[in-house]
Amino acid sequence: MYRVMLIDDDVPMLKVLQQMIDWEANNLQIAGSTYSSAKAMHMFEEVRPDIVITDIGLPQKNGIELADHFIRMKPEVRIIFLTCHEDFHYAQQAVKLQADDYLIKDQLTAEQLEQSLGKSMHLLKTRAGLINREAASYNSQLFRQDLLQKVLNGSPSEATLAYAAQIGISWTYPWFMLGLVSIQLSSFDKRFRQSEFPLILYAVYNIAMELSESYEGITPFMEQGNIVILHNFRVNLAQNASLHLHNYLQRLRYQCVHFLKIQLNVIAVTDKMELSSIGSIYQEILHDNCEFYENSDYTISEISQIRSRWFQAAPQGFLDSYVSELERKLIKQDLDGIRTTLHKIASTAKELSIDPADFARDLSSMLRGIELMFSSLKFDEDLFAYLALARTLEDMMELVERKLTQMIGTRQAGVGSSTNEPKLQVIQQYIDQHLDDNITSIDMARYLFLNPSYFSRYFKRMTGLTFTDYVHQYKMKMATKMLRMSGQNLESLAMGLGYSDRTYFSKVFKKYVGTTPSEYKAKYTARK
Repeated sequence: MYRVMLIDDDVPMLKVLQQMIDWEANNLQIAGSTYSSAKAMHMFEEVRPDIVITDIGLPQKNGIELADHFIRMKPEVRIIFLTCHEDFHYAQQAVKLQADDYLIKDQLTAEQLEQSLGKSMHLLKTRAGLINREAASYNSQLFRQDLLQKVLNGSPSEATLAYAAQIGISWTYPWFMLGLVSIQLSSFDKRFRQSEFPLILYAVYNIAMELSESYEGITPFMEQGNIVILHNFRVNLAQNASLHLHNYLQRLRYQCVHFLKIQLNVIAVTDKMELSSIGSIYQEILHDNCEFYENSDYTISEISQIRSRWFQAAPQGFLDSYVSELERKLIKQDLDGIRTTLHKIASTAKELSIDPADFARDLSSMLRGIELMFSSLKFDEDLFAYLALARTLEDMMELVERKLTQMIGTRQAGVGSSTNEPKLQVIQQYIDQHLDDNITSIDMARYLFLNPSYFSRYFKRMTGLTFTDYVHQYKMKMATKMLRMSGQNLESLAMGLGYSDRTYFSKVFKKYVGTTPSEYKAKYTARK
């Protein structure tokens, strides 16, 4: 039975929570409840609950601060937040703390509470399973992985079938179907950190394994961040093998939404295959990404469908025309307008059948440029990793929309009102670290993982100067200080600032300071 602790400064709300559901029937026990954050900290140490349900708007320490304290004391504790109203800033902090849910009090129902607690229990069970079964299942898991590798490598069928039988997997029929299941990254990113991906993938695999016990011929495996499903069957008019696989996959999707609140991308290859051909077909699906422009539930009824899909390279500057459109809508905080523009981008990509890898790269470059202009936050490297891994257009565009929505939210909340300063500091630091180099906008763009043309345009908007002018101007300010404070000769001073030619250095100095270096030093010396 899982132990739950309730915290809310609204005492009637505590009573409502205690009576809202049948706790024992849900395998739960209320281990403690309190209206005070100070008492909550002492109570947590005493009862060591598995799950904490806490109001966010508490006096003294708020719910976010309490949860952070609890997680430090007991990292595996699950947190569910309660609040009187939706608040973007609090919701964002709740996501960072990996809270299992964020519930609005006025809208809370018994069903919602049970679902949230069900998710928490499932994650606790998964974590416990990982720890408790790790040693016991290690060899079994190794054997299964070894079997899958034999299948994917196209090892002789007789030897593979014999090996499967040895480890308790009976493939007695001549034909196979294939399922490839991946986590929809936009739904994962909504609730979990990137570091939790292995845990959640394992949770999906556990569900897949449990379900397979009720479906004859279904064998799940974990492979390269995906779940691979093999369906062994025989042609039988009395049983529809394709429907059997589809039913299994749909139940798997439903269970993952119900317990983990994540969506799955599912590809089902229902053309009959021999065991020896599975590996090559799997590799084609994995690397060709043939389902990218389809929906998240894609059926390949004939193998020829995989080979008939082709993509073309993204045209040069494909997204350039949309960038200023998105910028204007971000400034106006026009979320509907942003969605319209993103829909146009997706439609164009689909119409041109642009290669998914090219599209992900160009989207990442576009977003980095927009972040440089509009966000005071660090570049969201998790997002760019997800874009590169997303297997469907829908998933990719959902990730982009959420990022742009987040930018609007941070601007509304006034987070980093001097939006350009942090990114400008990064650029400044890079220049300082490379003072003796001839830095170009291409060097800077590479350092920031930006397309050079995007970087040049955004930098001009941000500072009113070209990058070259900015660097020259900055270095000339450094030069004036050095002329005043050091006895360096002109050649070494120029070399130290990345100018190998003294004449060129003098020309640049005069352009930005108004006099030659010698004249400047003479004037300054005369004043002294």
